[in-house]
Amino acid sequence: MNSTPDAHDDKPQPGDGPAGTAAPDGATSPVTGQAPAEQPGTAAGSSGDTGTAGGSAQVAPGQPSPGQVPAGQVPPAQVAPQVGGVPGVPVQMGAVPAAPVAPVAPVVKTRKPLPQPVLATLLVGGSFGGIAAIMAGLLAVLSPAPEDVQGSKPVPGGEVALQGAGTFLPPTVGPGGPGTALTAAAPTAPPPLPALQPLPPLTITTAPASAASTKVKKAASAKPVKIRIPAIGVYATVGSVGVAKSGEIGTPPLSRPSLAAWYRLGPAPGELGPAVILGHVNTRTGSAVFNRLRELKRGNKIEVRRADGKSAIFTVDGVEQVGKTTFPTNRVYGNVSTAALRLITCGGAYNAKNHSYTDNIVVYATMTGTRNAK
Repeated sequence: MNSTPDAHDDKPQPGDGPAGTAAPDGATSPVTGQAPAEQPGTAAGSSGDTGTAGGSAQVAPGQPSPGQVPAGQVPPAQVAPQVGGVPGVPVQMGAVPAAPVAPVAPVVKTRKPLPQPVLATLLVGGSFGGIAAIMAGLLAVLSPAPEDVQGSKPVPGGEVALQGAGTFLPPTVGPGGPGTALTAAAPTAPPPLPALQPLPPLTITTAPASAASTKVKKAASAKPVKIRIPAIGVYATVGSVGVAKSGEIGTPPLSRPSLAAWYRLGPAPGELGPAVILGHVNTRTGSAVFNRLRELKRGNKIEVRRADGKSAIFTVDGVEQVGKTTFPTNRVYGNVSTAALRLITCGGAYNAKNHSYTDNIVVYATMTGTRNAK
């Protein structure tokens, strides 16, 4: 049961104790834990008078002495020098100081996870991007440097570049065939290697005669008269041509599109060296004798029947398409160690203004058999 404190109850006095607070009788200090000692100059008893040594002023009965707080009121808060290790923090005397507030950690916002379709799209796109980067790196590594291309030497099975042409040409004549893009070999490339084992050149047998007549008879007996190419359905008569007024090799007359022509100033078919037979690809009236010559391929057979009754059988070694302005004269007409054959016709783009083609189709073949004509 609570009661109102009497006027003689001890109240905080100025200068009481280190903390400036007085505890009730018989109580202990909340700060020091010890009972307060009786202060000098304080009158004891129940009269309520308060005196001080040395003739201090008298206090009227019922009035609070200086430094006292009227009954029923709470003493004001004071600042202690240091309580609980926190200097200068205002606390109410006789109460337990509040603990210091710990700092609050900042709130980190978490990202919302991506939807599954978006994540899958990003993964697929990243995979393709990585593959593209790898392929680009491989192309950059495997592509020859510009300084390596210029002046490079032919490598078997590889490609070389013409100086300043910017076009890569194979070091050998290709095998040809339907559906195969024909290209020219490098200018210094030799004729293609024989597809089969070559046979020695044919010998010419003539009756004893004078030296002058022997040469004429020899040429007449070796002259080709027929040509047959089963792979492209050719069976045609063979005439002869020389050199035109322009200095170029002659061609058969356009009026006879089914006629082939042998270059009579070169070897005859079956003799040592390259025999040359030419034919048109087409004329104003339609297809000509060598219209399908570009379809021949390595291994196809060509039979040429001669005036002496013998047939020379040739095997195709390779086919190429060359520009007329860069015609490989040495490769086509140069000396060889076997009985060889060259078939030539036009190809490439047609120039309507000049009524001519830009390229030539050249077939290389080697004699690999003979037989007597029936």
